[in-house]
Amino acid sequence: MFRVFLKNRIRNHARRVFDSLFPKGYAGEVFLCGGAFKPLLKKSLPIHDLDLWVRNRKERERLCAALTAGGAHLIHDFHPFCMKFRHDGQLVEITYHNVNDGALSDVVSTFDLSLCGMGALYVDGKVVDVFLSDECWHAIKWRQITVMDSYLCYLLLQNPPSLLRSLHRMGQQAAELGYRVDEEQEHRLWDLYWRHYSEDARRAAM
Repeated sequence: MFRVFLKNRIRNHARRVFDSLFPKGYAGEVFLCGGAFKPLLKKSLPIHDLDLWVRNRKERERLCAALTAGGAHLIHDFHPFCMKFRHDGQLVEITYHNVNDGALSDVVSTFDLSLCGMGALYVDGKVVDVFLSDECWHAIKWRQITVMDSYLCYLLLQNPPSLLRSLHRMGQQAAELGYRVDEEQEHRLWDLYWRHYSEDARRAAM
């Protein structure tokens, strides 16, 4: 029952976010996921930035034009990763990652921490779908900071430099929310870092 209630809160929160971005509506399709939903976990937490995804380059250009027409200005283009805009004092990040035929669950699977597993899909002026991953729900239920299974697989396959940043984010989220870090997963990440990362990979992570 509480999970249904939370999904309704996700929908209402997303509606407010999109209304602030597009007061007159927007005839397009946009995915909103991740940190934009932090205030649902703790009201005092600010939204650092709004993470937006679109299906392809054409939709990205259309979204950028709509934001600019609404008063947003480009701060920096971190191609091929993302573009950062400032809109009415709020940072807005548009990723270069194309969703293509994917769903909200596919977007959420690109995050590192489970509590980022919330999202909403906005189409032609309306929030038409919301998503709450099982991993996110369990993290909230047990007040525990965990890592997404998809991210663990990514770490094992790619040894990316983001591992240390994720360890820092685990502690940061725990402090912000009053949750506890999953010690088993924290130890596993450190084990990956020391046992599976080369010296060069560890240097890149630092």
